[in-house]
Amino acid sequence: MIVTHEPDAHRYVLTEDGDFRGEVEYDRQGNVLNLVRAEVPAELRGQGLGIPLVRGTLEAIRDEGGLTVVPLCPYIAKYMMKNTEFDDLRN
Repeated sequence: MIVTHEPDAHRYVLTEDGDFRGEVEYDRQGNVLNLVRAEVPAELRGQGLGIPLVRGTLEAIRDEGGLTVVPLCPYIAKYMMKNTEFDDLRN
């Protein structure tokens, strides 16, 4: 599974073998990304795609450098609380 950044669409997209699996939408204000929504299509829910979607998004944000996040989406906020290795990204 691969997470790619689509800055013009303000989202990170999870794909597997080229097929869409989910997205994280954000609102950017300077160097702060407000992570507003993590979404997996209804027909794919319950398959464990949320974790690689959020983890891959946070890793991509870290790799871009110089950015911090505000996890407004409850799923992302909960993930970050449990996975403190991403605390350095918190605004």
